[in-house]
Amino acid sequence: MCGIVGIIGGKPVSRFIYHSLFSIQHRGQSSAGMIMYDGNIHVTKEPGLVREVFSEEKKIDVPGNVGLGHTRYSTAGLDDLPSLKRNAQPEYLVNPFLAAVHNGNIFNCEEIEKLTKRKPRNECDVQCLLLPVADKFYKKETTVNLIFETCKEIMKKIKGSYSALFITDSGENPFLFAITDPFKIRPLVLGKSNGLYCLTSETRVFKKINFEYIKDIPGGSVVIIDTKGNIFEKQIIVKKPKPCMFEFVYFAKPDSRINGRSIHNTRAELGRILARKYPIEADIVVPVPESGRHYATGYALESKIPLDEGIMKDKDERSFIQQTQESRDKVVEEGLSYLRSVLEGKRVVLIDDSIVRGTNIRKLIRGLKEAGAKEVHVRIGCPPLIAPCYLGIDMRSKKEFIARDNEGNIKTWEQIADEIGAESLAYTTIDCLKEAIKSDICSGCINFPDGYPSEWREDVLKLFKMDKKGHRAYEHISR
Repeated sequence: MCGIVGIIGGKPVSRFIYHSLFSIQHRGQSSAGMIMYDGNIHVTKEPGLVREVFSEEKKIDVPGNVGLGHTRYSTAGLDDLPSLKRNAQPEYLVNPFLAAVHNGNIFNCEEIEKLTKRKPRNECDVQCLLLPVADKFYKKETTVNLIFETCKEIMKKIKGSYSALFITDSGENPFLFAITDPFKIRPLVLGKSNGLYCLTSETRVFKKINFEYIKDIPGGSVVIIDTKGNIFEKQIIVKKPKPCMFEFVYFAKPDSRINGRSIHNTRAELGRILARKYPIEADIVVPVPESGRHYATGYALESKIPLDEGIMKDKDERSFIQQTQESRDKVVEEGLSYLRSVLEGKRVVLIDDSIVRGTNIRKLIRGLKEAGAKEVHVRIGCPPLIAPCYLGIDMRSKKEFIARDNEGNIKTWEQIADEIGAESLAYTTIDCLKEAIKSDICSGCINFPDGYPSEWREDVLKLFKMDKKGHRAYEHISR
């Protein structure tokens, strides 16, 4: 899971890309980068947040009427500083010039790498896109038809999720082009403003840089844009869309829309559903900031139980996408305060989006009770997570889910409630998710393996059998 942006037009675009990266910072906190092209290659990429990587004006105001930006959430490679530096995007090649950024996860990289004699210079699966495409472009004039034919050939061999952006030279009129996986698991949207065009992960970017939303890019598509504003588009592979349910549940910001569906409205509706299906007698509804806020709004409206801020958030970092459990714990412990004046003597409904490992929710419940809460009833906007995601969410091993016991069996809600110290616990269901999202969804992590697209189920079952605690199964076979 990452944030990507590409902008092209008739004037320099680096500052637009810089501001866009702040709007997609929540999608990746391990590194950030930008590449601009004006016949010369200008690239900045480092581990850290956008404000840290682009701390000097000379890194922001860079020449070039086309460029790419990236905020990385690591789903490949190690989490130490040298690895994060090596795997930062954008990635590029000089001969031919081709740059790329990628959001998603390709789990058959070993097969794809056999298609090229070029050697990947890092562990990122963006290499599985960049290198074969570069081979096809080598010593050829880059044309719209060449891009379409190349992407068609590569897309039919790739297994996994991808919304990827590329820039390439074609003389005086370079191209920005995009590809999306057939099921459109990862989002990609198109916007415009005064002759500039932007492809990016979330619609909220357009509000930040004052662009007009045009459309969501369909799955299995290739979209090509030149600096004159000509747009060429083909849907190469047509499948029924299965967007990642976790985009709606957690990753996308509430002010974004995916396939026309408001993220805020989706989460609020899931809160309403929780209140209807699993009512409880309580005094206040308390959201986990900020992840539970919109669910809690819907729950409070439906249940008529007052919403109150019993927990204050002191930090902006997101705990789930921290690279290690130690850093996740630190964000939770250092980033939250509890309001005794709100909580003391109260029966609390604690609302959050999901429970993965259970570490954070335990600490939250303990904090509420230490601040005087009499009871804590937990309501969760996502069904229990039971399997690793092989399509871009960094849930590495089946052994790290609180919903599974040591033998791999699925626990009851009562067992989980007892473990986390809650008086009661309830989740939404897969049907509730589909009802709120208004779409079919990729739900492999909550409905394994049937929640995956049918043609990948045999592959993910093999990966599941290879699962080892703390390791990503797809990396064992692809590197």
